[in-house]
This record gives sequence, structure tokens and C-alpha cells, in this order.
Amino acid sequence: MPLLPLMHKRFAWYFEVPLLIAGYVAFGLARAAVDRGDPAATSNALQVQRLEQMLHIAIEQPLNQAILAHPAAIHLTGYFYRLSILAVPAVLIWLYIARRARYSHLRTVLVVMMLLDLLLVWLFPEAPPRFAQPGIVDYLATHDILFSAESRVPRPGVNLLAAMPSMHVAWTTWCAYALWTTLRDHAPRVARSAWVFPLLTAFVVLVTGHHYVVDILAGVALVAVSAAVMKRISSPDRQLPTGGPPETSPGRATPR
Repeated sequence: MPLLPLMHKRFAWYFEVPLLIAGYVAFGLARAAVDRGDPAATSNALQVQRLEQMLHIAIEQPLNQAILAHPAAIHLTGYFYRLSILAVPAVLIWLYIARRARYSHLRTVLVVMMLLDLLLVWLFPEAPPRFAQPGIVDYLATHDILFSAESRVPRPGVNLLAAMPSMHVAWTTWCAYALWTTLRDHAPRVARSAWVFPLLTAFVVLVTGHHYVVDILAGVALVAVSAAVMKRISSPDRQLPTGGPPETSPGRATPR
């Protein structure tokens, strides 16, 4: 009998890994299922473009055009965009092995984040700049970086009109949040440097024409809201009094 808890801890990952993989596949299929398509996605994209122009933050096209003259930058940003999401399973594995006490909470933050994303994608379908903004060059597709040419072809199980929010930014922000909350007391420099990752991701999704500035802000907000929801759920509604017995009213004996 004493061996049972040890066996459970040792083999729990056999259940955890398939569950996470199945969840990711289900997430992709659900995202495709809530695809409302055009003209709603293009109409919302035009609204976002007008909002950014009004706020003077419409920097997607200048950044995209500036990078086209630099082949090395094209491939660096292209590979970064395609491979950056691999950081999510890497961080999950690290948490499971080295920071088991934090794993469950941070994994659930990730799940809540992806569920909220499905709601936002359904409420506000949005075509990315590479589809809806004239002058944006989808150089990942034209150079076919890591099979990116397929990213322009509609196919079952893929939602091409779900740029709001940016999940690349949300996922990498979650990675930074996980490292920061886990390491800030023991390795503060490493914890702070983790935030460079989502900043680089934000730059990459802009120059590649996959997202607007507003999408980036929404991706960061998605992580913040998910973390706040989990903090609220995991916090006790009321705390037990500490220090001694409860106070009694003057002149009233404590019941025996």
C-alpha cells in the first residue's frame, strides 16, 4: 500500500500528456467550429485598422515593408513565428518535473486562457493583416518557411480568420508569467528576462502580418484575466482567525 502514492506520482504523466495533447487538438477543432468567416471577419479587421489609425498605432505595414529588404530577418522572424509555440510544452514539462507545486495552477491558467479565446474568436472574428490590409506581404507563405504556404489555404480544422486575440502572444506571455511567478524569489534576473520572449513575439507577429497591435494587447489581457480568475478561484473566501480564541462581547460569558 505505501507504494501506491509513489506509483501514482511516477506514472501520472502517462495520463497528463495524452490529456494535454487531446485538449490541444480539441482546441484547434473548436476554433475551426466557431469560424464565422467573411464578411464578418473582414469587417471587424477594417474596424480595427480604423481604430489603430485613430490612435496612431497602425505600425503593421511599415514594419512589414521594412523587413522585406533583409532576407536574413525574413527567415529569422519566420522560423521564430513557427517555432515559438514549442515553448509552451517545454515550460509545462519543466514545471511538471522541477516545480510540481506550481504545475497544476499554471496549467489550469493555460486551459482557462484557451477557453476564453474560443469565446472571443466566436464573438469577434477578425481577418489578419496579411488577408485584410493592402500592402502587407505574407512572406512566410511566399518563402514557404516551415510549410507556411499551407497557412493561406482554407482546410478543415483550421480557422484562418481568428486573429483576435493573438494566441502566439498569449502563449508566450503565459510562458513568461509561469517562469516569473516560479523563479522571481530564487532567480529574479532569470524571471525578469523571461518577459523578453513575449516582447519578441509581439514584434514578430506584427512584421509577419499575422496580427494587429490591438490583437497583441488582447493576447496579453487574456493571460492577465485568466491568471486573475484562477487566483480568485483558488483563494479561500474567508480566512480562519489566527492568534487566539474569538473575542466575546463585554459582560457576556463565553458559552461552555
